[in-house]
Amino acid sequence: MDIKPILSALDKEKFRWIGWDPPGYGKSRPPKRQIFPRGYSCMYELDAKYATELMKKLGIEHYSIAAWSSGGVTGMTMANRHPEQVSSMITWASYGFLGQETNKRLKSFSKLGSYALPDARRIELIEVYGEKLLHEMYSDALTEIMGMSESNVFREGGSFEDVIKNVKCPVLVIHGDKDTFIPISNAHHLNSTFQNSRLHVVKNGTHNLHLKQTHEFVKCIEGFLTAVYTQIN
Repeated sequence: MDIKPILSALDKEKFRWIGWDPPGYGKSRPPKRQIFPRGYSCMYELDAKYATELMKKLGIEHYSIAAWSSGGVTGMTMANRHPEQVSSMITWASYGFLGQETNKRLKSFSKLGSYALPDARRIELIEVYGEKLLHEMYSDALTEIMGMSESNVFREGGSFEDVIKNVKCPVLVIHGDKDTFIPISNAHHLNSTFQNSRLHVVKNGTHNLHLKQTHEFVKCIEGFLTAVYTQIN
C-alpha cells in the first residue's frame, strides 16, 4: 500500500523496479517481526542483510536503492557494506539520527497506540493485519524507534554517522518541508554528511510525499537515476 500506488507512474521501460516486503510485514509472515534482534542495532540493520541476499538470489549484481523513512537505515547500511554493488541511492523522509524532537513526537503517538494513525491509513492496515495484530506491531515499531533514539548508535552524533560518511555512491536526499514525523533538519544533516549527495525539498511535502506529490517525486528520482547511469555507461 506504500509503493504499489506509484508503480503506474514509474518508467518501466527504462528501469526495472523491484519492491520487497521485509520479513514480518505484509504477507512476508511468519516470522513475526523482531525488534532489536541479537547482534544488530535494530531490525532495519538486519533487513539490510536480507535485502542484499534477495538481490543475490535474483542474480542482480549492480543496483540502485530507493529507501523511505526508516528503510533509509537499511539502504544506507547496504550502500556502506556493499559499495561494489550499490550504484546509487535515493532516500526520502529518512534520517541518520533520531533527535529529542522526534522522540517527543513518538512518545505522544505511543499514548494513542494505532489510533494515532489517520483513519484512512488505519483502516487500510487493519485489512492487512487485523486490529489486534496492528496494535501490537505499531506498539513494537514505536518502542524500537524510541529505543534507537536513545542508543549510542542512532542518537545525534551516534556511531551510525560513520556509516553515512562512508557511503561512496551518489545519493539523492528528498524531504518534505511539512514532514511532521521526521524534521527537515534530518535531510540537511544527511546531505551534509554523505560524500556525494544533493538535496531536493518538496514544498508542502509530508512524510508520505511520494503518494501525495507523486509526479514531482517520480520526475526527481528518474532524472537522478538517468544521470547516474549515463555517467556509469
